[in-house]
Amino acid sequence: MEAMRANTIDVVGRMKEIAQVMKTPDDVLQSHGVNPENIEDMLDELQEHVESIDMANDLHSIGGLDPLLGYLKNSHAGIRAKAAEVVSTVVQNNPKSQQLVMESNGLEPLLTNFRSDPSTTARTKALGAISSLIRNNQSGLAAFRLGNGHAALKDALGSDDARLQRKALHLTQYLLNNKAAASNALPDQDKLKDVLKSRIEGISAMDADDLQAAREERQLVDSLWKECYGEPSSLREKGLVVLPGEDGPQQPPPDVAGKMFEPPLRAWAAPRPAPAEDSDSGSGKKDPP
Repeated sequence: MEAMRANTIDVVGRMKEIAQVMKTPDDVLQSHGVNPENIEDMLDELQEHVESIDMANDLHSIGGLDPLLGYLKNSHAGIRAKAAEVVSTVVQNNPKSQQLVMESNGLEPLLTNFRSDPSTTARTKALGAISSLIRNNQSGLAAFRLGNGHAALKDALGSDDARLQRKALHLTQYLLNNKAAASNALPDQDKLKDVLKSRIEGISAMDADDLQAAREERQLVDSLWKECYGEPSSLREKGLVVLPGEDGPQQPPPDVAGKMFEPPLRAWAAPRPAPAEDSDSGSGKKDPP
Protein backbone atom coordinates (compact mmCIF):
# COMPACT_ATOMS: atom_id res chain seq x y z
CA MET A 1 0.00 0.00 0.00
CA GLU A 2 2.82 2.42 0.86
CA ALA A 3 4.54 1.64 -2.43
CA MET A 4 1.32 2.32 -4.34
CA ARG A 5 0.82 5.62 -2.49
CA ALA A 6 4.39 6.67 -3.21
CA ASN A 7 3.96 5.83 -6.88
CA THR A 8 0.75 7.91 -7.05
CA ILE A 9 2.51 10.84 -5.43
CA ASP A 10 5.34 10.56 -7.96
CA VAL A 11 2.89 10.56 -10.87
CA VAL A 12 1.04 13.60 -9.56
CA GLY A 13 4.35 15.34 -8.92
CA ARG A 14 5.52 14.57 -12.43
CA MET A 15 2.23 15.83 -13.88
CA LYS A 16 2.72 19.07 -11.95
CA GLU A 17 6.17 19.42 -13.53
CA ILE A 18 4.70 18.83 -16.99
CA ALA A 19 1.96 21.38 -16.27
CA GLN A 20 4.62 23.92 -15.32
CA VAL A 21 6.47 23.32 -18.59
CA MET A 22 3.23 23.72 -20.56
CA LYS A 23 2.66 27.09 -18.85
CA THR A 24 6.12 28.33 -19.81
CA PRO A 25 6.27 30.60 -22.91
CA ASP A 26 7.81 29.07 -26.01
CA ASP A 27 10.64 31.59 -26.22
CA VAL A 28 11.71 30.78 -22.65
CA LEU A 29 11.66 27.06 -23.39
CA GLN A 30 13.69 27.63 -26.53
CA SER A 31 16.26 29.61 -24.57
CA HIS A 32 16.70 26.53 -22.38
CA GLY A 33 17.19 24.27 -25.40
CA VAL A 34 13.69 22.76 -25.39
CA ASN A 35 12.49 22.06 -28.93
CA PRO A 36 9.08 20.97 -30.32
CA GLU A 37 10.13 17.32 -30.42
CA ASN A 38 10.87 17.51 -26.67
CA ILE A 39 7.37 18.89 -26.08
CA GLU A 40 5.81 16.08 -28.12
CA ASP A 41 7.75 13.52 -26.08
CA MET A 42 6.53 15.18 -22.89
CA LEU A 43 2.94 15.02 -24.14
CA ASP A 44 3.45 11.32 -24.90
CA GLU A 45 4.39 10.84 -21.26
CA LEU A 46 1.42 12.89 -20.07
CA GLN A 47 -0.90 10.77 -22.19
CA GLU A 48 0.32 7.64 -20.40
CA HIS A 49 -0.42 9.23 -17.03
CA VAL A 50 -3.95 10.38 -17.90
CA GLU A 51 -5.01 6.94 -19.10
CA SER A 52 -6.04 6.58 -15.46
CA ILE A 53 -9.39 8.34 -14.96
CA ASP A 54 -8.25 9.61 -11.55
CA MET A 55 -5.13 11.16 -13.07
CA ALA A 56 -7.16 12.58 -15.96
CA ASN A 57 -9.46 14.32 -13.50
CA ASP A 58 -6.48 15.53 -11.46
CA LEU A 59 -5.04 17.28 -14.51
CA HIS A 60 -7.45 20.17 -14.00
CA SER A 61 -6.87 20.47 -10.25
CA ILE A 62 -3.08 20.72 -10.70
CA GLY A 63 -3.47 23.43 -13.34
CA GLY A 64 -2.57 21.33 -16.38
CA LEU A 65 -5.79 21.27 -18.37
CA ASP A 66 -5.86 24.87 -19.60
CA PRO A 67 -2.25 24.90 -20.84
CA LEU A 68 -2.87 21.56 -22.54
CA LEU A 69 -5.83 23.09 -24.37
CA GLY A 70 -3.59 26.05 -25.19
CA TYR A 71 -1.28 23.68 -27.05
CA LEU A 72 -4.11 23.07 -29.52
CA LYS A 73 -3.23 26.55 -30.85
CA ASN A 74 0.52 25.95 -30.96
CA SER A 75 2.37 26.96 -34.12
CA HIS A 76 3.83 23.44 -34.52
CA ALA A 77 1.47 20.92 -36.13
CA GLY A 78 3.02 18.02 -34.25
CA ILE A 79 2.26 19.66 -30.89
CA ARG A 80 -1.30 20.49 -31.95
CA ALA A 81 -1.84 16.88 -33.00
CA LYS A 82 -0.31 15.41 -29.86
CA ALA A 83 -2.25 17.78 -27.60
CA ALA A 84 -5.51 16.68 -29.24
CA GLU A 85 -4.54 13.06 -28.70
CA VAL A 86 -3.98 13.72 -24.98
CA VAL A 87 -7.32 15.56 -24.74
CA SER A 88 -9.01 12.55 -26.35
CA THR A 89 -7.53 10.27 -23.68
CA VAL A 90 -8.50 12.66 -20.88
CA VAL A 91 -12.20 12.83 -21.84
CA GLN A 92 -12.79 9.33 -23.15
CA ASN A 93 -15.62 7.69 -21.14
CA ASN A 94 -15.02 10.34 -18.47
CA PRO A 95 -18.03 12.63 -17.86
CA LYS A 96 -16.23 14.74 -15.25
CA SER A 97 -13.34 15.59 -17.57
CA GLN A 98 -15.75 16.09 -20.48
CA GLN A 99 -17.50 18.74 -18.40
CA LEU A 100 -14.20 20.36 -17.38
CA VAL A 101 -13.03 20.57 -21.00
CA MET A 102 -16.37 22.05 -22.06
CA GLU A 103 -16.19 24.63 -19.24
CA SER A 104 -12.67 25.53 -20.39
CA ASN A 105 -13.99 26.09 -23.93
CA GLY A 106 -11.89 23.20 -25.22
CA LEU A 107 -14.26 22.27 -28.04
CA GLU A 108 -13.68 25.54 -29.91
CA PRO A 109 -9.98 25.03 -30.78
CA LEU A 110 -10.68 21.36 -31.56
CA LEU A 111 -13.37 22.38 -34.04
CA THR A 112 -11.07 25.02 -35.53
CA ASN A 113 -8.30 22.46 -36.07
CA PHE A 114 -10.75 19.88 -37.40
CA ARG A 115 -12.14 22.33 -39.92
CA SER A 116 -9.05 24.06 -41.20
CA ASP A 117 -5.73 22.81 -39.84
CA PRO A 118 -3.24 22.57 -42.74
CA SER A 119 -1.92 19.34 -41.20
CA THR A 120 -4.13 16.34 -41.98
CA THR A 121 -2.71 14.55 -38.94
CA ALA A 122 -3.72 17.45 -36.69
CA ARG A 123 -7.20 17.45 -38.27
CA THR A 124 -7.54 13.72 -37.68
CA LYS A 125 -6.43 13.93 -34.06
CA ALA A 126 -8.76 16.87 -33.45
CA LEU A 127 -11.67 14.84 -34.83
CA GLY A 128 -10.72 11.94 -32.55
CA ALA A 129 -10.78 14.26 -29.54
CA ILE A 130 -14.13 15.75 -30.60
CA SER A 131 -15.61 12.25 -30.91
CA SER A 132 -14.47 11.36 -27.40
CA LEU A 133 -15.67 14.70 -26.01
CA ILE A 134 -19.22 14.66 -27.35
CA ARG A 135 -20.07 10.99 -26.83
CA ASN A 136 -22.80 10.62 -24.22
CA ASN A 137 -22.39 14.35 -23.55
CA GLN A 138 -25.49 16.43 -24.26
CA SER A 139 -23.78 19.80 -23.87
CA GLY A 140 -20.99 18.64 -26.16
CA LEU A 141 -23.44 17.49 -28.81
CA ALA A 142 -25.27 20.82 -28.63
CA ALA A 143 -22.02 22.78 -28.93
CA PHE A 144 -20.90 20.60 -31.85
CA ARG A 145 -24.15 21.46 -33.63
CA LEU A 146 -23.94 25.18 -32.85
CA GLY A 147 -20.30 25.23 -33.94
CA ASN A 148 -21.35 23.94 -37.37
CA GLY A 149 -19.45 20.73 -36.76
CA HIS A 150 -21.61 18.88 -39.27
CA ALA A 151 -20.16 20.93 -42.14
CA ALA A 152 -16.62 19.95 -41.15
CA LEU A 153 -17.80 16.36 -40.76
CA LYS A 154 -19.22 16.34 -44.27
CA ASP A 155 -15.92 17.70 -45.59
CA ALA A 156 -13.97 15.02 -43.73
CA LEU A 157 -16.24 12.29 -45.10
CA GLY A 158 -15.11 13.31 -48.58
CA SER A 159 -11.41 13.45 -47.65
CA ASP A 160 -8.81 11.51 -49.59
CA ASP A 161 -7.05 10.68 -46.32
CA ALA A 162 -8.17 7.22 -45.16
CA ARG A 163 -7.61 7.83 -41.44
CA LEU A 164 -9.53 11.10 -41.39
CA GLN A 165 -12.37 9.60 -43.38
CA ARG A 166 -12.63 6.53 -41.14
CA LYS A 167 -12.90 8.69 -38.04
CA ALA A 168 -15.53 10.83 -39.77
CA LEU A 169 -17.49 7.71 -40.68
CA HIS A 170 -17.34 6.44 -37.12
CA LEU A 171 -18.61 9.74 -35.72
CA THR A 172 -21.37 9.90 -38.33
CA GLN A 173 -22.48 6.42 -37.35
CA TYR A 174 -22.54 7.41 -33.69
CA LEU A 175 -24.64 10.48 -34.46
CA LEU A 176 -27.03 8.43 -36.56
CA ASN A 177 -27.50 6.05 -33.68
CA ASN A 178 -28.30 9.00 -31.43
CA LYS A 179 -30.76 10.87 -33.62
CA ALA A 180 -32.89 12.04 -30.72
CA ALA A 181 -29.91 13.80 -29.16
CA ALA A 182 -28.12 15.00 -32.27
CA SER A 183 -30.51 15.09 -35.21
CA ASN A 184 -29.35 18.58 -36.13
CA ALA A 185 -25.66 17.72 -35.81
CA LEU A 186 -25.69 15.64 -38.99
CA PRO A 187 -25.38 16.72 -42.59
CA ASP A 188 -28.81 16.80 -44.21
CA GLN A 189 -29.89 13.52 -45.77
CA ASP A 190 -29.31 14.62 -49.38
CA LYS A 191 -25.77 15.78 -48.67
CA LEU A 192 -24.99 12.66 -46.66
CA LYS A 193 -26.37 10.49 -49.44
CA ASP A 194 -24.14 12.25 -51.98
CA VAL A 195 -21.10 11.64 -49.78
CA LEU A 196 -21.93 7.97 -49.33
CA LYS A 197 -22.60 7.55 -53.06
CA SER A 198 -19.21 9.09 -53.78
CA ARG A 199 -17.51 6.72 -51.37
CA ILE A 200 -19.34 3.74 -52.87
CA GLU A 201 -18.14 4.77 -56.33
CA GLY A 202 -14.61 5.17 -55.03
CA ILE A 203 -14.64 1.78 -53.33
CA SER A 204 -16.15 0.10 -56.38
CA ALA A 205 -13.26 1.39 -58.50
CA MET A 206 -10.55 0.06 -56.14
CA ASP A 207 -8.22 -2.74 -57.15
CA ALA A 208 -7.94 -5.90 -55.04
CA ASP A 209 -5.15 -4.64 -52.80
CA ASP A 210 -6.91 -1.35 -52.05
CA LEU A 211 -10.16 -3.20 -51.34
CA GLN A 212 -8.39 -5.35 -48.77
CA ALA A 213 -6.94 -2.25 -47.08
CA ALA A 214 -10.33 -0.50 -47.10
CA ARG A 215 -12.17 -3.26 -45.23
CA GLU A 216 -13.30 -1.03 -42.36
CA GLU A 217 -14.45 1.70 -44.73
CA ARG A 218 -16.41 -0.77 -46.90
CA GLN A 219 -18.30 -2.14 -43.93
CA LEU A 220 -18.90 1.28 -42.38
CA VAL A 221 -20.26 2.76 -45.61
CA ASP A 222 -22.63 -0.16 -46.06
CA SER A 223 -23.75 0.07 -42.44
CA LEU A 224 -24.35 3.82 -42.70
CA TRP A 225 -26.32 3.42 -45.92
CA LYS A 226 -28.53 0.79 -44.33
CA GLU A 227 -29.11 2.93 -41.22
CA CYS A 228 -29.98 5.99 -43.30
CA TYR A 229 -32.07 4.43 -46.04
CA GLY A 230 -33.26 1.09 -44.69
CA GLU A 231 -31.69 -1.03 -47.42
CA PRO A 232 -28.27 -2.53 -48.19
CA SER A 233 -25.90 -0.43 -50.24
CA SER A 234 -24.88 -1.41 -53.76
CA LEU A 235 -21.56 -2.54 -52.26
CA ARG A 236 -23.37 -5.54 -50.85
CA GLU A 237 -24.94 -6.34 -54.23
CA LYS A 238 -21.45 -6.23 -55.77
CA GLY A 239 -20.02 -8.51 -53.07
CA LEU A 240 -17.67 -5.79 -51.79
CA VAL A 241 -18.79 -5.57 -48.15
CA VAL A 242 -17.30 -8.93 -47.23
CA LEU A 243 -14.72 -10.20 -49.70
CA PRO A 244 -14.05 -13.92 -50.27
CA GLY A 245 -12.04 -15.27 -47.36
CA GLU A 246 -13.02 -12.43 -45.02
CA ASP A 247 -15.11 -12.79 -41.91
CA GLY A 248 -18.28 -10.73 -41.74
CA PRO A 249 -18.56 -7.64 -39.57
CA GLN A 250 -18.06 -8.52 -35.92
CA GLN A 251 -21.28 -9.11 -34.04
CA PRO A 252 -21.57 -8.59 -30.28
CA PRO A 253 -21.54 -11.81 -28.25
CA PRO A 254 -24.95 -13.16 -27.22
CA ASP A 255 -26.29 -11.79 -23.95
CA VAL A 256 -26.53 -15.08 -22.08
CA ALA A 257 -26.91 -13.52 -18.63
CA GLY A 258 -28.64 -10.22 -19.31
CA LYS A 259 -32.01 -11.18 -17.87
CA MET A 260 -30.57 -12.92 -14.84
CA PHE A 261 -28.48 -9.89 -13.90
CA GLU A 262 -30.84 -7.23 -15.22
CA PRO A 263 -30.38 -3.95 -13.33
CA PRO A 264 -33.08 -3.66 -10.65
CA LEU A 265 -34.23 -0.24 -11.85
CA ARG A 266 -34.68 -1.47 -15.39
CA ALA A 267 -36.58 -4.51 -14.15
CA TRP A 268 -38.73 -2.27 -11.95
CA ALA A 269 -39.52 0.05 -14.84
CA ALA A 270 -40.36 -2.74 -17.28
CA PRO A 271 -44.01 -2.86 -18.34
CA ARG A 272 -46.11 -5.35 -16.43
CA PRO A 273 -49.25 -7.11 -17.62
CA ALA A 274 -52.42 -5.51 -16.31
CA PRO A 275 -54.01 -7.41 -13.41
CA ALA A 276 -56.88 -9.65 -14.38
CA GLU A 277 -60.26 -8.10 -13.69
CA ASP A 278 -62.39 -9.57 -10.94
CA SER A 279 -65.51 -10.74 -12.77
CA ASP A 280 -67.63 -10.40 -9.65
CA SER A 281 -66.62 -6.95 -8.40
CA GLY A 282 -65.31 -5.36 -11.62
CA SER A 283 -62.87 -3.42 -9.43
CA GLY A 284 -59.71 -4.79 -11.01
CA LYS A 285 -58.21 -5.41 -7.55
CA LYS A 286 -57.22 -8.73 -6.15
CA ASP A 287 -59.06 -10.02 -3.10
CA PRO A 288 -56.78 -10.11 -0.06
CA PRO A 289 -55.54 -13.63 0.72
